[in-house]
Amino acid sequence: MTGVLARLDRFQREHGAIGFPYAVIIKYLDDDGFRHAALITYYGFLSIFPLLLLGVAVVSRLLATDPELRHDVITAIVPPALQPTVDAAAAALPTSPVAFVIGAIGLIWSATGVVYASYRTVNHVAGVRMRDLPYPIGAYTRVIGVALLTLAGVIAGGGLTVAAAALPDFGLPDRLFAALGTGIAAFGVLLLGVKILLLRPAPLSALWRPAASGALLLAVVLHVGAPVLSLLVRKAGPVYGAFATVAGLFTLLYLVSQALVAVAEVAAVRHGRLWPRTLDNANPTEADERALALLAREQERIPGQVIESRIIRDA
Repeated sequence: MTGVLARLDRFQREHGAIGFPYAVIIKYLDDDGFRHAALITYYGFLSIFPLLLLGVAVVSRLLATDPELRHDVITAIVPPALQPTVDAAAAALPTSPVAFVIGAIGLIWSATGVVYASYRTVNHVAGVRMRDLPYPIGAYTRVIGVALLTLAGVIAGGGLTVAAAALPDFGLPDRLFAALGTGIAAFGVLLLGVKILLLRPAPLSALWRPAASGALLLAVVLHVGAPVLSLLVRKAGPVYGAFATVAGLFTLLYLVSQALVAVAEVAAVRHGRLWPRTLDNANPTEADERALALLAREQERIPGQVIESRIIRDA
């Protein structure tokens, strides 16, 4: 290790403002964060339409006697770029109660993809052992529950956005109050959702900060990302043609997924005290040993299997 690199390593170990972000980056790479973000993006793209369609269908039935309020809530739920497609699909849904329930079950099942990808990501980042993961029935019970929670959050977010728009004028932009309503709904979904999906004890004190960060991120994306999505679609139109909306939506989803995985990594590093990490693999820190031990222990797949990680230091 060169003298310059040794000084940099010593400096980042002694200064948490640099050592902590570096440790988050290393854990993100150790956990293959790019792949998990890509999976969440892919399944999120496949799940977003069923969730929006079901949300529109539920709101349409709940507010059937108030067309104006129904229109406002649906407009708040569905991004402008997707409204024509969702409206056309919602109009084609069956009207009989039995057929509607069957269709709703199918839509919820279609929306579980992103929740299951998030379930695997959360437990991987937290270092949960493979043998502690429940069998498919137990896993999907949690996943379906969080999918329903997400649906409730989507509807609540739309309702809070409409309610915020009806508040008196306090001299602040209406969009700020709308984003606040969305952020509150997102915070509840993220906090309860992670609590349900995470298969290891975690106090709310360790979860509320990442949930608040993720909620802030989602609120910004939903209320600032709409014009960005329109811009992306317009820019991508000459190249992608009819697929421009897909390209723009994928771009936004990928950015959100990357950021949410990073938020989870920050929480894991903070809760497990997995910093400072080393710049020199030949001179690992105690945090390196703990982080590598978690990665090794995660691969325990059957009862009685014990995988230990030891670093043998030169005498």
